[in-house]
Amino acid sequence: MVDHDEAMARLRDSDPATGSHPDLNALRSLVAGKAPASQGTDHVTAVHDDLMRGPSLRAPWIAAAAVAALGFGGGGYALGAAGGGETPIVSASSTEDDSRDDGTDSGTAGESAPLGDDGAAATAMPGVDAMGSDEKSMAGGSGAMFDMGPVRLQAGPGLSAERGTAPVRALTTDEDPAAFLAAWAERIDFQGVAPQPESEGAGWYGEHVLIEVDTMRVLSVSTAGGALQLSYEDQLRSPYCTDMYEGMSAEDLATMKEEFARAMGPDIPFPDQAECQPPDGALPTTEQAVAAAKDFFASTGLDVSDYTLQASEYQDPGVNYVMVEGWPEGQRGGELMINASVGPDGVYSAWGAVGEMTSLGDYPVISAVEAVERYGQRAFAVEYTVTLAEDLAAQSGPTDSLTMPVPEYDPPESGPLAPGDPLPLLMADKVVTDAELTSGTMWTSSGSVEVPAWKLVTDDGAHYSVLALTDESIKWVDWRQ
Repeated sequence: MVDHDEAMARLRDSDPATGSHPDLNALRSLVAGKAPASQGTDHVTAVHDDLMRGPSLRAPWIAAAAVAALGFGGGGYALGAAGGGETPIVSASSTEDDSRDDGTDSGTAGESAPLGDDGAAATAMPGVDAMGSDEKSMAGGSGAMFDMGPVRLQAGPGLSAERGTAPVRALTTDEDPAAFLAAWAERIDFQGVAPQPESEGAGWYGEHVLIEVDTMRVLSVSTAGGALQLSYEDQLRSPYCTDMYEGMSAEDLATMKEEFARAMGPDIPFPDQAECQPPDGALPTTEQAVAAAKDFFASTGLDVSDYTLQASEYQDPGVNYVMVEGWPEGQRGGELMINASVGPDGVYSAWGAVGEMTSLGDYPVISAVEAVERYGQRAFAVEYTVTLAEDLAAQSGPTDSLTMPVPEYDPPESGPLAPGDPLPLLMADKVVTDAELTSGTMWTSSGSVEVPAWKLVTDDGAHYSVLALTDESIKWVDWRQ
């Protein structure tokens, strides 16, 4: 299955941080956003269990590659591990009580983007259990996120059968990734070498990456997803460094070393567990963490002056760092995000995406009646969904921001089948009473694209989105090539 949920699209497919420690919060966010639209109670997405076996998730230099293979993307989830200077940014007298306040930088205090379509899947909010069953946790999202079973849409009277045109925009950047990486490394006096994988498929990183051999710090840059995406990671200072070795058998360790050698080449030695230097010291306050993150992103040479920076709403109590997130004005929860994890010694991991939406011109679009018919096709209802701007805004706002009524259902009674009985298959037929041509975001193999979409409103107040481009404006590419 190909996922195009906006909560994931902002963090995937450019691979600048492949090879990083997966941050638990970011992974929870991505998993929450990866759930497909409901197509029935028996619809599941298969994940090959080979990705979850052996040493591949036990070492920081392999874990991210396996996560990326799941479709979570390259640098987006990697928010942990980039060491700062030797001088702690907080004093030993700081306490945990004053380190979890809601300090912000140019933003509403205490406000934070949720971490997935089901906010409670990533953070425990008041009144929301671990599975996010509280209705308020379902802010935003199309009707398929609220439906307890499969749905068929039918066009009601009065829907337009006329076609038209609408604009399409793509995420782009003018930055050259190789030049940016070289300038960034020089600016922070980063003495790194490029990995030399033994074959094209053996590498764990994108094309533009530097690794500092003595410290195992990593800089990586990519423009594969449209925007400039960058990642910085200090793997030996990561709080997860030691954990990656624990419980590993001698056989697994040997396999990991072989994979490392194939991916890195002869110039980068395999790190030993004794080299891990997990952060030790008082947890920074949110104000200190935001300030450290701001200084770090300034060191990249990027202008992020219009980005709002604040501590993330979710903070993992089991680790000694504070997560900071940022976004451009008016684009909270969108494609262009910056993130940093800040420990006692400063930033030890950071990731960012910077760019702009560029017009590709006006494209022909289908009618509202055709959109209802198209929703019945799996390719558009499941594989290539569009996230509407209003749903994304609700996901990124207060947890009680709902874009439609939350339905209440009584499941139908069920019983044993008798010979000759028809098979009971759950299906709800809904009538589309209104339709609006609007815009939304979807993911393509060329990056994030803002596309025209039909918002189909049904008789129960729910709405469903479907791509509005005509068939002539779509090129189906066989993924097996």
